[in-house]
Amino acid sequence: MANTGRSRSSSASRGGSKKTASRSSSRSNSGRKTSSRGRSAPAKEESGFTGIINKFAASKAAMPVIFLGVVILIVGLDLLISWNKFEMFFKILGIELLIAAFVWALMTMVFSGKKNKDSDNEPSDEV
Repeated sequence: MANTGRSRSSSASRGGSKKTASRSSSRSNSGRKTSSRGRSAPAKEESGFTGIINKFAASKAAMPVIFLGVVILIVGLDLLISWNKFEMFFKILGIELLIAAFVWALMTMVFSGKKNKDSDNEPSDEV
């Protein structure tokens, strides 16, 4: 019977130590601050084709190159549509230029109107 008493007491002590160990570990984990909260992850640099495209898009040369590409694409499509009939090519190109000029004038008026409204709403410093 002594062995049974020993096993009971050892199992009770084991169970009790497990409970206190789990309690103390849960307390220490909840009170512990992680070191990654204050630090931010370093920015990953893109490599390969997407990185090159993103760097090009952020540069000053992107807009003129894109504009030139669009102009070449439109002129090429006009040539394909007109089937080398130059009268038709110039008519199509003229219509496209008129549409572009109209859209540009409309956008200029819209954005200049917004600037005037913004400047009218600001209080003036005149005395």
